[in-house]
Amino acid sequence: MSYRKIRDTLQNTLQGDFDVHAVAGGFAVGVFFSFTPLVSLHMLLALLVTVLFRFSKGAAMAGAWVNNPYTMPFVFYGCFRLGEWLLGVRIPPPNFEGMTVKTLLQAAVPYAAPLFLGTTLVGVIASVLAYLVVYRVAVRIQSARRNPRK
Repeated sequence: MSYRKIRDTLQNTLQGDFDVHAVAGGFAVGVFFSFTPLVSLHMLLALLVTVLFRFSKGAAMAGAWVNNPYTMPFVFYGCFRLGEWLLGVRIPPPNFEGMTVKTLLQAAVPYAAPLFLGTTLVGVIASVLAYLVVYRVAVRIQSARRNPRK
């Protein structure tokens, strides 16, 4: 999904009456899950949380695409390195020669903790920033609709 589609989805969400906290919260939830390494579950997890907290589903879907397939390799690599640094470990690159599915899954185990730690930290920071930005934009849009200039 392109950034134009994210913008269009958010604009559709901001049509008519809306709760600014629900829109900002939905977008922030989507942004958080977009940074998790659970790639195939981003939208599902974001939807579950938005339903639970009564946030905007449309805003959550837009937020879930902030980290998209084009940016994921770079974001995940950076988050993995951040997690390594925070944990004080250095994991050597895997050797893919003679790998089977079983040995590949076993080789992936040491990479899980740094990756999940890094993506969680970056996801929390990004979602807080996303909430603040979308909240401010939503308040301005709502204010402009209530007080149109003549």
